[in-house]
Amino acid sequence: MERHATTPRWTDRLSELLFTGERVQRIRLIQASLALVLMAVCVAIMQYAAWVNGLSSAPLAWWTGLSLGGLLGAYLLIRSGWSKRLADPSLTVPQMVYAIACGAVGYGMAGPLRGAVFPILMTILVFGMFQLRAGTTLRISLYALGLFGLTMAFMAHWRPAQYPPAVELGHFLMLVCTLPAVSVLAGRISRIRHRLAEQKSELAEALAQIQALATHDELTGLLNRRHMQTLLDQEVQRCQRSGQSFCVALLDIDHFKRVNDRHGHGTGDAVLRGFADVAQAAIRASDVLARWGGEEFVLLMADSRMPPALAGVERVREHVEALRVPAGEVMLSTSVSAGLTQHRPGETLAQTLERADRLLYQAKSEGRNRVVIG
Repeated sequence: MERHATTPRWTDRLSELLFTGERVQRIRLIQASLALVLMAVCVAIMQYAAWVNGLSSAPLAWWTGLSLGGLLGAYLLIRSGWSKRLADPSLTVPQMVYAIACGAVGYGMAGPLRGAVFPILMTILVFGMFQLRAGTTLRISLYALGLFGLTMAFMAHWRPAQYPPAVELGHFLMLVCTLPAVSVLAGRISRIRHRLAEQKSELAEALAQIQALATHDELTGLLNRRHMQTLLDQEVQRCQRSGQSFCVALLDIDHFKRVNDRHGHGTGDAVLRGFADVAQAAIRASDVLARWGGEEFVLLMADSRMPPALAGVERVREHVEALRVPAGEVMLSTSVSAGLTQHRPGETLAQTLERADRLLYQAKSEGRNRVVIG
């Protein structure tokens, strides 16, 4: 049981060492590891070909070292983070170009088993389909076609017994038919990939807009009543657990109906937006302001008590008093009245809000443009 419990931790540490915990970097390293595995398969085939044909071990050793070493170097550049400074941090194109070159050299060394290089070549190209654009994949395919064509022509001229010209021509024609088809498929995959990326971006943007509409007031940009109600409920529960308290204020713009009647609803909307802007600038970063309904607003001051809370609401009142909103040829001034209270242990949120509402009514009846506490 103990061994079973420690195994995941050991494998997690190994995975972290090889591929890191960063999601994007992890994908790059897994792809680089896959390329290295493919090259290792090609090396194994070459070793078998050397054993069958009695090839010299020295050239094969050099080829093996360069083939595996080059892709291992790409892996290390990605793992170290050095490749992040490049336009292609995954080094997909350099790895493909290098692997194709090694494959072409291996083709010239494999003799009768050279046909085994073709599936690996196709795998290398398919490997790039999901990373590269169609144009890049086409250029790499043409590069592979030209490089293998030169290798075939050279080997047919140098060792016609092992590389008969007719056979090499057939191999080349097979690549001529296959590689462009791979490029066309890569183009389709690229278009699908980019279309999915655009759809994902549009969906994320739509979800963000829906989230904003669900939690914010469209006119003022402040939180709406529903979301503020949730935050207030959470604050009550938090205070019940911690024994701390909070203050809440109900604020109402004075004579707002008169503004709408005399200057129109457009000016009324401008007053609401202006109030929201200056009030947001006046409160602390930890305070939360929401539109409660019409010209009424709620200010939640977490971890706050009197008199600091009173100073905060007075600051809002002073900022609003200094606000000027254009209304035709005149600049319209406004003010705000507020009822401020502290949540008391054992009472419900409704009781706290009801007391704040009574205090707001008292501020209105005493002449407006003031804060009444209780």
